Amino acid sequence: MFRRIQLLAVLGFLGFIGIQFIRPDLTNPPVLADLAAPAQVKQILRTSCYNCHSNETKLPWFDQIAPAYWLVAKDVKEARKHMNFSDFNTMPAAQQKAFLYESVNQIQLGAMPPRDYELVHHESLVSAGQLTVLKDYLHPPEANMPASSAQLAAANEQYHQWILAGTPPRGAPPAPNGLAFFSDYKNWKPVSTTDRYDNRTLRVILGNDVTIHAIAENNIHPWPDGAAFAKIAWGQQAGDKGVVRAGEFWQVEFMVKDATKYASTDGWGFGRWKTTDLVPYGKSSTFTSECTSCHAPMHANDFVFTMPIKDQADASDRFNRDAALPGDLPYQPFQWRVIASSVDKENATMSTLYGNDLAVNHARTNGPYPAGAVLSLVTWHQQEDRHWFGGRIPSKVQSIEFLVVDSSSDRPAYSYQAYEGDPLKKISARETAVTQPRIDSILSQRASVMP
Repeated sequence: MFRRIQLLAVLGFLGFIGIQFIRPDLTNPPVLADLAAPAQVKQILRTSCYNCHSNETKLPWFDQIAPAYWLVAKDVKEARKHMNFSDFNTMPAAQQKAFLYESVNQIQLGAMPPRDYELVHHESLVSAGQLTVLKDYLHPPEANMPASSAQLAAANEQYHQWILAGTPPRGAPPAPNGLAFFSDYKNWKPVSTTDRYDNRTLRVILGNDVTIHAIAENNIHPWPDGAAFAKIAWGQQAGDKGVVRAGEFWQVEFMVKDATKYASTDGWGFGRWKTTDLVPYGKSSTFTSECTSCHAPMHANDFVFTMPIKDQADASDRFNRDAALPGDLPYQPFQWRVIASSVDKENATMSTLYGNDLAVNHARTNGPYPAGAVLSLVTWHQQEDRHWFGGRIPSKVQSIEFLVVDSSSDRPAYSYQAYEGDPLKKISARETAVTQPRIDSILSQRASVMP
């Protein structure tokens, strides 16, 4: 027995020595265009990220021993493929910024550096102070620059072309992974809204019937098969007094739950269509690796970043309870459709305009609102999105306004109601001098383009 153990030990040792000669190729190509950043920022990233995400990989002795080396070599190649600081400056500025925001989010959510890597590479840990340095570098104080004449002209042209074409559902080619375009997405119900200051977009998140039913039933962990989200993005068009409205339509993204069909991408099908021409994003089906790596930190939330807003507060942290609407309103805006969205930068509020079917259908044809149309402008205070550094989401409701079109004759008549305060209370009848500007403001908001 002793000799047998000795033999096994010798064979094991020889096998261990033998596998050291199996060395997957891991080289350090030349650094072409390294990230340009302040020294303090660069040092944090170099210490915590460069060993995997650059061509300057320096492996400690314990990473060079097989089989650990095999895993390290594979991880480094995958990391470089996703983001490589050594050729970072070859990318457009907007893409560089997007990668850096994603990196900070991965760090903030605890996904990077990976926990198992961090355990044996203690120097890679990013402290709270270092994370603040990275955030301050990415997001200096905001300047509210009014839209240029060219931006206004482009947004106006896009809007008029959209109105002229009418708004029936239209088709588009499928995404490279085969996901079909949802032509009726703009008629889905609201889930939430976002002010993305990282890329200067306004976003509205809509859900199909399965999604809305799941929210109502608190059945979102996990989301049921068939649930689908549409995230619509417009460029921010800054105007006077810090008010930012939706400008040009940028893109619409879809997430569709099917745990079996999309098992290789965490149970979700992803797709993105850009510009009003609805051009599918991605050169091949591998574009979904960008989606899954971005959503990976949200695995405990079934890979969904958005915290839905419900008509009434719920005990689940997966809902945005701060932004919930009271259940005793004369109408429930979240049962309607979205017309437009805006942000007031000076007052740190965000608003979304909703309408019943009659209101929405006429808003999307630019005609006058007919009798029976009802609109609601919901205004929230803002809060930082704890799931995404670079975004702000609704916090407590500041006000809810309702506008009912009583008559659409030559002398239209309107009924106006407002709810304000904490808790929300109906405001008693106001003077015409106060209500008329609010009525005019609501009526002046044109529908955001949704091709």
